[in-house]
Amino acid sequence: MLFHAGADRFLRRGYAAVEDRLTRAGQQLSDAEGTAWEQTRGTSRREEVRAEYPRLDDRAWLAAPDRFLTGAFDGGLPGSFTGLSGLETALQHRFPLVSIYQAWGDREDEARFPSRAVETIDRLGSVPIITWEPWVKDFDATLRPNLPPVAEREYASLAAIAHGDYDFYIVPWATEAAKYGKPLFLRFAHEMNDPYRYPWGPQNGNRPEDFIAAWKHVHAVFRKMNATNVLWVWSPHISMPWFEYYYPGAEYVDWVGTGVLNYADVAPWSRWWTFRQIIEKAYPTLKGLAKPVMITELGTLTTGGNAAQWYADMFRDLNGEYGAVRAIVFFNQTEDVTLSTAPLNWSVLQSAGATAVTRRALQPPARTTRTAPS
Repeated sequence: MLFHAGADRFLRRGYAAVEDRLTRAGQQLSDAEGTAWEQTRGTSRREEVRAEYPRLDDRAWLAAPDRFLTGAFDGGLPGSFTGLSGLETALQHRFPLVSIYQAWGDREDEARFPSRAVETIDRLGSVPIITWEPWVKDFDATLRPNLPPVAEREYASLAAIAHGDYDFYIVPWATEAAKYGKPLFLRFAHEMNDPYRYPWGPQNGNRPEDFIAAWKHVHAVFRKMNATNVLWVWSPHISMPWFEYYYPGAEYVDWVGTGVLNYADVAPWSRWWTFRQIIEKAYPTLKGLAKPVMITELGTLTTGGNAAQWYADMFRDLNGEYGAVRAIVFFNQTEDVTLSTAPLNWSVLQSAGATAVTRRALQPPARTTRTAPS
């Protein structure tokens, strides 16, 4: 018994040392990638972003910004920032928000807080948005013998999270988030009310009260680990009725998020939908929660309609009746296969007209300071 205890402590110290070296190496890579960006552009992106958005290090300001924020996700992230650079060059705009996705699990890209990506985003002057996806099947059964069998693990996974069964993963992740110290947005278990999309949805026995309990538990862990730099983005699927039943409460949420993606005519259940048609029914409920609204995934396909007009109408509506929307995140994914066998292209750059419309809309004269709605 003493041998096993000593061996366990030795192995833990060894793993910690290896992880520390990996973290330092990742930060060095972040620095190198940021330096390369600056060298190729001839300027400091961080200086450009912070000159226009000087309060990005202020969590309180980010929780209720007095101006509109823009962001982007690129399909190459977090492994490469080349696509993001190309998007910004084409649009002549620096995004103050940069979005990435991370699944839960034991794979190398899942096992720990994404320090390298977050440090690089910060080095480049932006604030990270992390969509944090509880894919509980990705935990290695040989490393996690206390978890249910993989085939059974997704059923009622939110209740298991609420009970603390996954604190072995949440606690060190939250600890690293606290150590990062700067503001970051966390979009946990998004589209939790969609029974067709993700395993943490209602099709696996996850009830609204289970989601709320899981959200509150994760939030409490972050508080306990002093990760008060995190801004919480609650993000339901607004096409499903009664999504407000999943709302955990104002004290646990900083932003309300929703995707707005026009699938056009690529599926039997879809047709060409304008931005207004996608959001208008749910908007009063979103606005009624009295939190700033973020369009967390924004884009349109180009088949079946005019993409340039789609974006023109969207910017007009954002500047008009949808004032509770305080941020948009362009979904610059060119090969999305999550809902189709053929890759879908959501990039605004696929249409020259849409690119031109968006470039004009994002220029400084159009980005006026707007007072957040009461």
